Formats: sequence, C-alpha cells, structure tokens
Amino acid sequence: MSGRDRPADERTPTTSETLLRELAANPASPRAEAFARLYEPVLRRYVAASRIGHEPIQPFDRDDLVQEVFLAVRSALPGFRYVPGRSSFRAYLRRAVRNAVLRLQRRPAPVPPSLADALPAPPPAADGESETLLRIWTLALKRVFRSGRFSPNTQAVFRRVALEGEAPADVGREFKLKPNAVYQIRNRILRAVREELDRFGRGRLSAADLLEKLEEDDAEVESLKSKV
Repeated sequence: MSGRDRPADERTPTTSETLLRELAANPASPRAEAFARLYEPVLRRYVAASRIGHEPIQPFDRDDLVQEVFLAVRSALPGFRYVPGRSSFRAYLRRAVRNAVLRLQRRPAPVPPSLADALPAPPPAADGESETLLRIWTLALKRVFRSGRFSPNTQAVFRRVALEGEAPADVGREFKLKPNAVYQIRNRILRAVREELDRFGRGRLSAADLLEKLEEDDAEVESLKSKV
C-alpha cells in the first residue's frame, strides 16, 4: 500500500483520489485490496455505531452489513464522482451504511423456532428426483455463499445448523449467539436460496431444466475463476 493509500491515522483515512478514480475505471483492479484495507475499518465503525430503534446491531448482522455495503460500494464506484472539497467519500460511505441498516430494519421479523423447522431445508440425498433436488439446492447455496452477502462466520453457523444438524443452542453457545439469532441466520440464508432459485426459474422450469441452468452457470463461474 502506497503512502497515498495509507490512513493518516488509525481512525480517519485520507481519501485517495488516485485510488478511487482507478477503481471507478476498473472495479476489478488489483488495487482493490488497498481499497479494502483502507475503507473496511471505516465501514465497521459506521456499522458498529448504527442502531435499529434503540438497540445496537448484533455482531453477526454487523459482519453481513459490512460485506453488503462493501460489495455495493465497489459495484457503484464507476458512477461515483469524487471532487475534492465538494464531495466527501466518507459521507458517501455513511449514506451507504444508513441505507443498508434501513434494509435490515425492513426485513421480515424472524420466524419463531416452532415454525422455522418447517422451512425448506436440504432434501435428503436419494435416487432419482431427490438427488436432483439436492444438487439444485447445493448449487443455489453455493451461489449465495459465493455472492459475498454473508460473512464466513454466518456461513459457518448455517452449515452447522442446517447441514450438519447441530442444535441451535449448542452452536449459539460456541459463537456467543442466542438461539433465536441462530434461527435468524438460518432463515435469512434459506430465504436467499429460495430467491436465487426463483431467479433461475423455479416454478416455471422442470427440476431437470433448472438443474441444467444452475450447472451451466456454475461451470461458467468456475471457468472465469480459473482464468483470474
């Protein structure tokens, strides 16, 4: 990281005009790592200072919000015009965090544990159609995790509860979460999987055609990754 990209101190980074312009022109620039080092701590402070009502945001929600805002800001950089003395990038980040918090506040209330167990979960592996459904579910979950919307810790909680069948109370103790927070994580990711399947044509396509579309998309993404 060059001197221009290094924070002036631990709490107030100096906006790098060169870095912003470079990423606006090419969001996939190798300098994206410098952008992350410079601004992720800023996003974490803004998220930690945010509230929903009078309550602080839960630690796992903070991680996911930082991920969400960071991805949104990166994708929006081509349209951002930084004019020193007239526009503040930190103000732009604060607005992005405020909008993400509002979206979190508008999400449906968590499903109570008694109902959460009735939500769709990975179908059991078996011959025929069940095997196809399991493959569809697995590819959709892979897309959700690959999107960067959920932090590694959130993904780990989901895997332990939804895939490995561990008790939410046990997982919650290990991750310092209340059981209801574990159910919230499970429900949010299940909802994201359903939304992903809807985008790919669930309800309009047969299971075989849906699986084919997901496999084609997965192969394309893996091919692109191998070339990076």
